[in-house]
Amino acid sequence: MSKPVSNKTSRQAANLVRLWLKQKPFMHWLVREGLVNYTALAKRLEEEGFASGKRPVAALRAALLRSRHLDLGECNPFGHNKVLKDSTFEIRSGITVVQSAKALSIPIISVSSSKNGIISLVDPDETEHIPKSAKVVAEDLALITIYSDERMETESGVLATLLLHLALQNVNVVEMTSSGPDTLLVVLPRVFAIALI
Repeated sequence: MSKPVSNKTSRQAANLVRLWLKQKPFMHWLVREGLVNYTALAKRLEEEGFASGKRPVAALRAALLRSRHLDLGECNPFGHNKVLKDSTFEIRSGITVVQSAKALSIPIISVSSSKNGIISLVDPDETEHIPKSAKVVAEDLALITIYSDERMETESGVLATLLLHLALQNVNVVEMTSSGPDTLLVVLPRVFAIALI
């Protein structure tokens, strides 16, 4: 039989969890929807010093479970996102991701650069023209292009909503880039096709 948690430890944990979740509406949504491992989250909070006394993990876990019914303000990452609703989407297949030291001299869909080199997204019709000096990182991928207006750059949470939807469908974004309000996401086509079904 497990030892009971003292009332003082229980109250302290409940107050700390409530304050923590109030500052993190998305975490409260995850807790409320049952999308977290409550014991693992309680252990993490305990490691960060969120509770003391006897059996703090048990007290934090109980506080997290009770917090599912708290009204801490509404957070709905699946809410009506007007920016995405007003956007248009295009999906292309057969995309190749190429890494090179300098810009490619072939037609490309998109390019991004960093101190480690240049990443280019190449259409399937142009793959035979990729120079031997360039490294093919991945082939036969799907490209999702989201054409939005300027609100994509000014309204917070739009891209987070989109990426959350994909993540919950087990779709991993391999590459991501943007050009103004347009966003390009490169994903594995097989997984993406399953997510669409």
